[in-house]
Amino acid sequence: MSIRLSVIVPVYNVEAYLDECLQSLAEQDWHDFEAICVNDGSTDGSAAILERWAEREPWIRIVNKPNGGLSSARNAGMRVAQGDYLCFLDSDDRLMPTACRRIVEVFDASESEVIVYGGYALPREAASPWLERTLSPQAISYGGPCEGLLFSPDTRPFAWRTALSRAFLLRGQTFFDETIGYGEDQVFQFAVYARSRRTTIVEDRLYEYRVTRQGSLMSDVRRDEREMLLAHVRILRRVWADYAALGILGEYERPMLSWACQFVANDALLMDVDACSEILGALGEAVASQWSEAQLKALGLEPCELRVLLAAISGKRLSRVTRRRLFAALHRHLYGRLSTVRSLMGRNRGLQ
Repeated sequence: MSIRLSVIVPVYNVEAYLDECLQSLAEQDWHDFEAICVNDGSTDGSAAILERWAEREPWIRIVNKPNGGLSSARNAGMRVAQGDYLCFLDSDDRLMPTACRRIVEVFDASESEVIVYGGYALPREAASPWLERTLSPQAISYGGPCEGLLFSPDTRPFAWRTALSRAFLLRGQTFFDETIGYGEDQVFQFAVYARSRRTTIVEDRLYEYRVTRQGSLMSDVRRDEREMLLAHVRILRRVWADYAALGILGEYERPMLSWACQFVANDALLMDVDACSEILGALGEAVASQWSEAQLKALGLEPCELRVLLAAISGKRLSRVTRRRLFAALHRHLYGRLSTVRSLMGRNRGLQ
């Protein structure tokens, strides 16, 4: 008899949270699942905690490997998974008690290859308005990739809110890119959605996401906004290259470029001249790898987006006045709040 669900749990130096994570699996109201706990070279007490749990819980499988990062650990678990379906649980987070049962129910009822679900912040009061909205998806099913699936806040940017059919995984060999140190979830999500023949979004909030913890990769990167935005450019490059290789980038040119303006350029324009020049230069190289200036002009982009992208591919350093004007127009287009534009420009030293 086959296992219905494999829960992939990457583990690296999380001894303070691991018991709580595994306890959330022990408290599931349905138990036809395996938990593949990938010890990614932990140097704290995480390995001992896993061994203790595995001695008493037959549904736990431990995979020990040298440290290779989150993507490497997830891939290692995916490659040995035996379940009909797979989902992810980061080892400082928790699953709600109905999660495993509900994931399998949705797959069985919808014949989907991918499902996406919601979640809660952990602790609840740590949720920003953006995170609360992102973790509260609306129910809908997509018969293949489309703009609504690719660019909705209901479907990104977290891989842990995603479950896959193992048959789909094996057919497309869609794994995490282990060369990306930050933003691997975004690249994975876009790759999965491009290949899935049916993706179902459910309203159920099945996951508890620990918003911050000391020493996490996301908290470390966020301390350096310049490095974060350069990482965002690398994400764009990987997604665009993948879609170009699949022959479908042309179907999503305008939303892809609008996403680049929101994901990178908007915040880059707030920075000082040196950081802005570096980030926009990297963005310009990424854009120029797929589109010429003439092609950009022919796409019918919003005028403010086109001006920003043309400035990026020009490689020129932008004056403070030019950056202020570009930022004001772009931010107003993206978010429609003039008061916010003035407030951000007023307190940001890069635009003073």
